[in-house]
Amino acid sequence: MMTQTPTASSFCHLSIPAPDLGKAKAFYESVFGWTIQISPAAPNYWFFESGNVSGAFDASTTPAPKGVGIVPMLQVADLDATLDLITAHGGTITQGRSKIGDASPGDDAYFLDPNGNAMGIYFDR
Repeated sequence: MMTQTPTASSFCHLSIPAPDLGKAKAFYESVFGWTIQISPAAPNYWFFESGNVSGAFDASTTPAPKGVGIVPMLQVADLDATLDLITAHGGTITQGRSKIGDASPGDDAYFLDPNGNAMGIYFDR
């Protein structure tokens, strides 16, 4: 009997719930500079490119209730400016800037996007 050793795997695609695709597109383009591709072949599934991981906004799914599920973290160059952009484009800050502590020299903050997805941002000082 042959056994396989698991290998390390990287994320290759993220599906983000987005009942309102237009809000998702406007928010992530404006705040994080993502490129969004609207596909006529998949009208409820709009692809995005974030720079290191691609994925799609899925209009057929809804965000998990706050505090439930995975919370993706996005690394940013300027945490305070990003917090301002988040609120200016319809997001809600759920936890403002805070020092992470001994685990990391950085700061983080958390928000809900306009569709209600919980996300975080991280700044490495």
